[in-house]
Amino acid sequence: MTPIRCAYHPDRDALHYCNRCGKPVCPDCVVRAAAGNLCRACVEGMRRGPARSPHVWLWVAAGVALVLLVVLLPRLLR
Repeated sequence: MTPIRCAYHPDRDALHYCNRCGKPVCPDCVVRAAAGNLCRACVEGMRRGPARSPHVWLWVAAGVALVLLVVLLPRLLR
């Protein structure tokens, strides 16, 4: 059976898996956090904060347009 290798050090055996993304990591790469064992890429991503999807802004704009339509349409149809 072939040992699983670290995602960051292909020459080292992975003894842990990142609880967030599932990457195998060696003892030197694992970061122990409240969320469990994490890889350094996930830790860095958590430090930057959540990424906002462009779709979020599309839904916000659609919601604002809908509210304006509901408020203004009855006045325009009089």
